[in-house]
Amino acid sequence: MQKVNSVIRSALLAGTAVVATFSGISSAQAGNLPEAMEDKLVAVCQAIKDDSRIELHRAVKDSGVSYRRLARGLVCDGMDMYTFAMQHGADNTGAVIAKRTNLEEQSLTAKQ
Repeated sequence: MQKVNSVIRSALLAGTAVVATFSGISSAQAGNLPEAMEDKLVAVCQAIKDDSRIELHRAVKDSGVSYRRLARGLVCDGMDMYTFAMQHGADNTGAVIAKRTNLEEQSLTAKQ
């Protein structure tokens, strides 16, 4: 049973690679996050990708980390939260991230 969970976990992490580098946690330590926290961060990335505002709120609340702090350190598939949302066409969750992290509108649209 544990081997099955390990395989499922590996597949999930391969699909949604998460590296957390919060202030006070170096890149080397990020790989040593407790498994429960890593799962919570994966859930945040998955909610962003699924474009579910409700699931995003739940996942962020469950992680115990603020949107701003996540925006500074959470990396989903090599991208920050907002870029990850836009890359996957997740406009709803992108709007939540922009609002909660105080992204300036200039950074959200290309200038001509």
